[in-house]
Amino acid sequence: MSLLHDLRTSTRTLLKHPGFVLTTTLILALGIGANTTIFSVINTVLMRPLPYKDPDRLVMIWETNRANGVPRSIVSPANFLDWKKQNQSFEDLAAFRFWYYTVTGSGEPERYQGARVSAGFFPLLGVQPELGRNFGPEDEQVGRDRVVILSHALWQRRFGANANIIGQPLKIDGETFTIIGVLPASFRFIRVLNADLELWMPIAFPPNQLTREDHSIIVYGRLKQGVQLAQAQAEMDRITERLAQAYPQTNSGWGAQVNNLHDQAVKPARPVLLILMTVVGFVLLIACANVANLLLTRATARQRDLAIRFALGSSRFRLMRQLLTESLLLASLGGLTGLLLAYWAIDILNAVVPENRAPRLEKFSLDLRVLGFTLLVSILVGVIVGVIPGLRASRLNLSETLKEGGRVLSEARSGRRLRNLFVVLEITLAVPLLISAGLLLRSSLLLQNVDRGLNLKDVLTMQISLPNAKYTTANQTAAFYQQTLQRIQAEPGVESASAVNVLPLTDLQDATAVTIEGIAPPPPGQEITVGYRVIDQNYFRTMGIPLLDGRHFTEQDNDESRGVVIISKTMALRYWPNENPIGRRLKPQFPAAKVPWRPQSSNSWLNIVGIVGDVKEEALNDEIRPEIYVPYLQNPSSLMNILARSTSDPLRLAPALRRQVLAVDSDQPVSNINTMENVFSESLAEPKVITSLLATFAGLALLLASLGVYSVVSYSVAQRTHEIGIRMAVGAQQRHVLGLIVGQGLKLVLAGVAFGVATALAVTRVLSNLLFGVTATDPPVFVFVPLLLVAVAILASYFPARNALKVDPINALRNE
Repeated sequence: MSLLHDLRTSTRTLLKHPGFVLTTTLILALGIGANTTIFSVINTVLMRPLPYKDPDRLVMIWETNRANGVPRSIVSPANFLDWKKQNQSFEDLAAFRFWYYTVTGSGEPERYQGARVSAGFFPLLGVQPELGRNFGPEDEQVGRDRVVILSHALWQRRFGANANIIGQPLKIDGETFTIIGVLPASFRFIRVLNADLELWMPIAFPPNQLTREDHSIIVYGRLKQGVQLAQAQAEMDRITERLAQAYPQTNSGWGAQVNNLHDQAVKPARPVLLILMTVVGFVLLIACANVANLLLTRATARQRDLAIRFALGSSRFRLMRQLLTESLLLASLGGLTGLLLAYWAIDILNAVVPENRAPRLEKFSLDLRVLGFTLLVSILVGVIVGVIPGLRASRLNLSETLKEGGRVLSEARSGRRLRNLFVVLEITLAVPLLISAGLLLRSSLLLQNVDRGLNLKDVLTMQISLPNAKYTTANQTAAFYQQTLQRIQAEPGVESASAVNVLPLTDLQDATAVTIEGIAPPPPGQEITVGYRVIDQNYFRTMGIPLLDGRHFTEQDNDESRGVVIISKTMALRYWPNENPIGRRLKPQFPAAKVPWRPQSSNSWLNIVGIVGDVKEEALNDEIRPEIYVPYLQNPSSLMNILARSTSDPLRLAPALRRQVLAVDSDQPVSNINTMENVFSESLAEPKVITSLLATFAGLALLLASLGVYSVVSYSVAQRTHEIGIRMAVGAQQRHVLGLIVGQGLKLVLAGVAFGVATALAVTRVLSNLLFGVTATDPPVFVFVPLLLVAVAILASYFPARNALKVDPINALRNE
């Protein structure tokens, strides 16, 4: 009953001061809302289990070759089959290979992303189709693998959720497949290239085509009940050692790495999320200090009232409990308002944070764990902001407080230091956040302005993936792109047209080992590895990459027996530092895995005919990798990206370019229509999101800190009205009074800045991996932020000081 009485009393008391309640509620809502938002991200990415059966037993297995500088590689199918036969630690192992599919025959031709998987893939995840059946062992046999399982979304979108879809034919890549299943709507799998997988087919390994050099599949596994990760790793080490002894030419130096599936998926995101959680923790502490200051000020103003209650028989514990109840009510209001702010902020994060940057199978949301976190934070905040004012109020000096003017004297002796300490704490916490945001902002600006070695302006791109069943030979593939580029080049508004298998500035990059004529072959496991791209003869002109020496490709470079190659500047300097490499030869060893963007070539000797400028692929990495370019007429790739430089808005070309593709092949869809400027922007999505979040939270910290300075100076002016009146009555000039008051706020800020800069020197080092072109102790940022805070302090102190100058000395003396 006493608790209910405290609640009723606290509610009535707070309702009498709506302005105070609104202010404290908003301050706490900002701090609690920021923490709730980031915790919802951490909950979704780091804490929420994968939506599969017994997810803790799911693993991913990679191949490794430390001697060759390969810490992690996709797996050879031949090795995968041996792993399945020889292991005792796994219930099953399943293979996965990403693929593109073109669907025709019912509606418009469309290109979808999908995968080929072994028969055990869906049972391993504990997934049963909503309609039809899973793949069976018989579907893994060559010739019997023409079956397909649809995603639930594709079934609804393209087939109108037809319940009789099972058994119907579907034309994919020019071949007829039979639909045997539809996945449930609840099934989620990691997105590839930020898009869902829509079509699933069985994977077949023809025995006559298996080679252990073909690293082309991803392997998933489920541990047997009771088997630990370390045990499985030890067994895989033994298996890979046996394979290395049995196949020394291909498996020497190769091992296996077993990783928990969830831990592996979230590992790259964990450091950044923990940094953001620390940041919002700072914001919450600043909000708590601000509200504690307001409550302390209010408790000081209520000292006489509290003293009367104490004199009438209330215990000190009873008074402190009443004040804590008020602070908990305020924190509850702040928590509820913070939840509303978080709900809005989470919607924004779901829209702007790409799933491949913050790996998740579900959207960020306010689930029970997040609500429980918000409740706990609200309670802790209520206790934190209420306990210090409550303790001070419960220890008041009864006789002195009840004297006339005692309240002011008591405040002058004790309350001022504590409130000043809170302001110094707010500034100390705000400085590292502002400096960190400044470092990331400078880094982001430098990233956007860095010279990448190409011209992205007014370039449209669209992707084409030719079906192998229809384009069975290299000549057919090359002829399609040749005709398409000729038609696009003739389109009005197109300045230049070209094609490349892998767009620059994207995550999808490939590499090949090369043998260089005249350079002794390195020992096994230390091959020379370079990046490569398949291009047409206009690629460098279209993308603005300068030709430094030699010549461009021409349409006469179509005979593989006279193979040619163009190399980058970095490659020329690294392997021919003192001579001109034009006319020298190299031999690539393109990976054997059959993936759409890899060339169909015989890996013959190629003559170097040109040297071009470097393209900086990774902005955060200062090292530029050597690269080779080969002509598509000699090295056809089924997947190519069409590039068209426009004389105006490039997106206006999209319909015309689509028509020209259909004119060559009426069943060929195009996808991923975009501008290269957007591609570049998307490549910076992660640093942009991190910078935006940190800048937002730093802005909140600055706002709260400035409010803290304003509230302390305002209260000081109110308490010192008598002193100010006397000073002005005896002739003090306004500038002296103004300097006295502004100086009080400035001293607090300078003290906080000193502690804050020292803190920032320690904490900003964790941002080093996120910075480009600036150091963690960048002088301009460390100078600008203190100056900004000084300016804010002067501004926050000026308005109370200006009000003080309006005090009438006679009235001030009379009132006292």
